[in-house]
Amino acid sequence: MGRVPQPQDSEIAQAAEVLLSGGLALIPTETVYGLGVAVAPLMQGLSTQSAHDAAASEPLVNGVPVPPAQSGYRRIFTVKQRDLKQTVPWLVAGADALDVYGHDVDPVTRALAQAFWPGALTLIVRARENVPAYMQAADGTVALRCSASPVVAALVAACKSPLATTSANTHGKPAPASFDAIEPSVLARVDVALDAGATPCQDASTIVSCLNGAPSIIRVGALAPEAIQRVADRVAHQAAGIDGAQQHNKKE
Repeated sequence: MGRVPQPQDSEIAQAAEVLLSGGLALIPTETVYGLGVAVAPLMQGLSTQSAHDAAASEPLVNGVPVPPAQSGYRRIFTVKQRDLKQTVPWLVAGADALDVYGHDVDPVTRALAQAFWPGALTLIVRARENVPAYMQAADGTVALRCSASPVVAALVAACKSPLATTSANTHGKPAPASFDAIEPSVLARVDVALDAGATPCQDASTIVSCLNGAPSIIRVGALAPEAIQRVADRVAHQAAGIDGAQQHNKKE
């Protein structure tokens, strides 16, 4: 069993250096182990090719070219044997990220972040223009999560960047909840790997979208749907109370 790396450890600094150079890291979160890349280099257009060459030779997602095949981002899809059109959630520093990378965020999503971040909850929001188009879903959204893992928090802080991270397994295999459960083929294809032993949650995060008003559970995970509904009900009751008070004031 690995010792959980601490923020001051050289392992964190070395992993952050790899991530900021565009590399691919194996990252322990509190839910499952993930394959992650730093978003900052992608937002800055870090590439070994010119934009013209990339546009001419790389596949398109949402009408724009994705990074080259040797980039950490593209290698996520190669390792996982996954289609490039599938999105990769972002691990972020905190609730402020909802407005940095999202827009028109609804009250329920804000309340869920306040209640369960950092934690095992991924929230889908409408993406701002600073989110690369190839990293957005077809409907223009991005999935964000603030992880409770001290390793993730240290890496996000060291990189000063979100980490685009998805579970470290090949298609059809279970997401690994311990370092020992990682497939050898996955481990062999990352640039740096952090071993923190078994994850606390032993399950993937719950994914929620409130884009249509009420929360919709996209994936059931470590956070129970009942807990999400309780927060949504509280927001609805608060809104009803405010509306009722406003109507009362108008009558006076």
